[in-house]
Amino acid sequence: MLSILLPVYNCNCVALVTELQRQCTECGTDFEIIVADDCSSLASYIEHNLRIERLDGVRYITRKQNVGRSAIRNFLISQAQGEWLLFIDGDLTLDNSHFIRRYLQTKSNVVVGGIRIGGDPDVWRNNLRYRYEKAYEQKNTVKNRQQYATKHFSTANFLAHKTVMRNHSFDERFTRYGYEDVLFGKSLAEAHIPITHIDNPITFDFFDSNSTFLDKTEESLRTLYNFRNQLKDFSRLLDTAGRLRALHLQGVLSMVYSLVGQLIKKHLQGNNPSVFLFNIYKLVYFLHYNSIRK
Repeated sequence: MLSILLPVYNCNCVALVTELQRQCTECGTDFEIIVADDCSSLASYIEHNLRIERLDGVRYITRKQNVGRSAIRNFLISQAQGEWLLFIDGDLTLDNSHFIRRYLQTKSNVVVGGIRIGGDPDVWRNNLRYRYEKAYEQKNTVKNRQQYATKHFSTANFLAHKTVMRNHSFDERFTRYGYEDVLFGKSLAEAHIPITHIDNPITFDFFDSNSTFLDKTEESLRTLYNFRNQLKDFSRLLDTAGRLRALHLQGVLSMVYSLVGQLIKKHLQGNNPSVFLFNIYKLVYFLHYNSIRK
């Protein structure tokens, strides 16, 4: 039996769940789809998503308290009846007609399908998240992902056997945005559980505004700082920050953030954001946050 598990928060997942249900039915596999809403702040999304309850094999659960990205996934694991658990983020789009069939044909205990960056370039050309994802899209080929299998682990689209997930749950100390998937990948590596990457993407085609994306980025960097010891050697930014501290440059770069950080942020919030400056901003923000926390 296949259990498809979708954590959702402030997003409409009707089209995604409908297509997943259609493909499972077409394949003739025994399945269930469980959607858990982590106490969305906008009631309109819950009202839209109630339509999925009409679909055979689908459960829609609304939580009364927001518990965060790790705990909601652990809750979904506790609800699942299947031998295989397929995790999909509820804000993605499924335009891959062989998606379920390809997962059913895999043999590994942990399989990552990957993400395809969609969206109309004319609509999103001034969007920072879109520019960032497109800039790094070529590095996310199956070959590159498999070469660095653990560091490329993502919870957005992966399949795992239930024994793996019950023995290696998500760390519920991660209540804020970012890096819970990186630590989970590390836990698999430490347990010598191989991660297989395949070409079975789901599509990311709706992007936060520049301001919202920057807020989430800053939140993720604070999460990275709080879990820096656990994530050591599993974050390129942590590695870079460590080398700069060893060269006694943290203070200088922290001052750079104090002097021009808000100017860079204003540029990134505008209509022509630079991915290069975004990467600089992340680094100096992290080093500044590191300095003021000591």
